[in-house]
Amino acid sequence: MKSSNRFLLGFGIAITALIAVVIVLVVVNKDYTKQYPADTPQGVVQQFIQSMKAEDYPQAFTFLNVVESGRTLTYQEWLTSDVGSPYRQSGQSSWRASFGKINTYGNTATVEVNVDVFQAGGPFGNPINSQTVLFNLTKIDGTWYITTRPSVWWMWY
Repeated sequence: MKSSNRFLLGFGIAITALIAVVIVLVVVNKDYTKQYPADTPQGVVQQFIQSMKAEDYPQAFTFLNVVESGRTLTYQEWLTSDVGSPYRQSGQSSWRASFGKINTYGNTATVEVNVDVFQAGGPFGNPINSQTVLFNLTKIDGTWYITTRPSVWWMWY
């Protein structure tokens, strides 16, 4: 066998082995996201974000208790103003969220969520747009609620 044929055969075997390893890693790799207790501020924010990502808007709304102009925001108002965002794009979203600082002061809390949105930025552009979203929460009758409208535009990128 010529050396060039042996090289091509070896290269083909190496590529096949690499593809097999990648497939095994993709199949075996599970999402090991830590679940926070539902009775904590970060647990409420996590469940809100997970509900939004799953497009389970009625469930996401159960974590909100937003009072504006002296009255509580209704589900329909929230749905049309925040979920029906003009920024919304169809297709698979490509973002990642992680917790930043979490401060609890008695019955109030703030939870920072660091969001990285992945989008094409051209050959010289930064493909990652990072921002920090602040969630304000209040404990009402023993349950934590998000009390300000969270900015969720990044969920649809």
